[in-house]
Amino acid sequence: MRLTTVSSSMPAAQRSQVEPALVALRGFLHRHATLGASAAPVAIAFSGGADSTALLLGALRIWGPERLRALHVHHGLQSGADIFADHVRQRCAAWNVACAVLPVQVRAQRGDSLEDKARDARYQALGAAARGLGCDWLLLGHQADDQAESLLLALLRGAGPKGLAAMPEATQRNGLWLGRPLLACSAEVLRQSLDAWSPPLPYLRDPMNHDPAFRRSRIRHELLPVISRLEPGWRSTLARSAALCAHAAASIEEMAALDVARCTTHEGLRLDALRELGDARLSEVLRLWLRQAGLRSSHGQIDNLRRQVRASERGAMDLQVRLGGAILERRGGSLVRVRSAD
Repeated sequence: MRLTTVSSSMPAAQRSQVEPALVALRGFLHRHATLGASAAPVAIAFSGGADSTALLLGALRIWGPERLRALHVHHGLQSGADIFADHVRQRCAAWNVACAVLPVQVRAQRGDSLEDKARDARYQALGAAARGLGCDWLLLGHQADDQAESLLLALLRGAGPKGLAAMPEATQRNGLWLGRPLLACSAEVLRQSLDAWSPPLPYLRDPMNHDPAFRRSRIRHELLPVISRLEPGWRSTLARSAALCAHAAASIEEMAALDVARCTTHEGLRLDALRELGDARLSEVLRLWLRQAGLRSSHGQIDNLRRQVRASERGAMDLQVRLGGAILERRGGSLVRVRSAD
């Protein structure tokens, strides 16, 4: 990973223009004291768009360039990817911020969502780079419109409370904190704050945000205008729904963790203890147990496994489900995970 820095900095006379992101960042720091208390560098995911530009400028107001590490993911999925990378380098050079451009390859097989694969690759690259630079926190430029779109996407997928919680303001992943300080800011307000500079601050617009091939883009340009006519305060309304779902998901997971602990043996999960649970709790126990093993499961797979657990009470001995790289099967009175050889 290569870092580049130069000696110029942001003109002091223009810094007062960065109010929306700055106010949001100060509120975030108040709610998450570990970020303010840490002396480690702070990583900023910097795409070159309006949201991450506003975030980087707000961070400059608080920490100055010495503490910041701008990270840009170059996934090459569009013809203008090199233009974005060059723009990011130029902006960081102008503000004396250390910058790393992270090349990634997105491998999507038939039936995969290119958008999901690109997101996973982006998070993996950003997380690895931030940890490699000694950062405790990686800040992301997601804002209120992104949060609303994520909630609607989850709703259209038929997600439960965990999915409908959308994006958390702060979460820990593999020893790194991910923070989204701008979730209360609208995209329009952030753009206006940059356009209000004299001269206006440059930022780039991602053409993928206008590509109808992506469902998120269609929600943004076709569905949200309709919702805004029905409910002018849709950003705060949908954010409140996401927050309520997050609280519900946390309660469900706490109960599932207690149930997993009660059902666990040295081999796996006790089938008799699983069968004592109602369907909802049993499903959550199975989902959490699989997730703790690094296995992803769909709603249909959980339903199938739950039915087989119920059938085991009637003497069914052939309980077996293949899931990802593992086989789930009955051994005596336990449900166990066996790593697949193929």
